Amino acid sequence: MENEFKEYNITWERYEKALTKILKDFANRGIEEVSLEELWIETSLPKDLILEILERKNIKFPDEILKIFDGEKVIWSREKS
Repeated sequence: MENEFKEYNITWERYEKALTKILKDFANRGIEEVSLEELWIETSLPKDLILEILERKNIKFPDEILKIFDGEKVIWSREKS
């Protein structure tokens, strides 16, 4: 089974760039809180893939984005300094 996963190679950088670009677009529109559903609609990426990308923490979040949520659950939020 492990050999099967070695053949399956996800290009994380491509997905991370797409998500970063969408977050910048939201920030430019003055949106501070973004739902997982909005990210899904804008990127067409499956929600579980978006969650995994966010968990990898290789995304540069625009300063204007304060929170990413899914319903009542906060997935990511900017730490207050």
